[in-house]
Amino acid sequence: MKAFDYKHYLPIQALCFLLLLFVFGNNNTAQADNSRPELLSISDVRQEAKLSEQQRLPILIMFGTEDCPFCHLLKEDFLIPMIISGDYTDKVILRQFYVSDGKDIIDFSGRRISAEAFAQRYKVRLFPTTVLVDHRGQPLVNNIVGVTTPSLFGGTLDDAIDEALAVLRGARPK
Repeated sequence: MKAFDYKHYLPIQALCFLLLLFVFGNNNTAQADNSRPELLSISDVRQEAKLSEQQRLPILIMFGTEDCPFCHLLKEDFLIPMIISGDYTDKVILRQFYVSDGKDIIDFSGRRISAEAFAQRYKVRLFPTTVLVDHRGQPLVNNIVGVTTPSLFGGTLDDAIDEALAVLRGARPK
């Protein structure tokens, strides 16, 4: 039986150590995650309404729940990348509303209503449901329920945003 040759083992051991150091010891990765933009939650839509009216932009509200995997997919794979890209700054105001929080919300008329009542107002029955509204809270296009085929969903979302923007700016009749 041949003795174990340590000189061939040491480079592999060093490589494994460096890999572990990179994966678990890289503080720059944690800092990059902290600086990543977030999809803002709403609790008082009057601020968004004012911004929508001033800039003539639709408000996209993703209705969801904390434990919904499809809500997480929509947020992480579509909405946050839209924020990061900067391509939607002049097209839409992006927000989320978690119905499962059970918190009241100040609606577009300034009234405090329950999360459930706010969701029912927009006929939200499944999560996620994406709603595009104007500064008065009036729907501009049909709701997008769920996340259809992920490879096609980005186009569906873009089309809805473009249509809502056109309706809002009077380029297309509602």
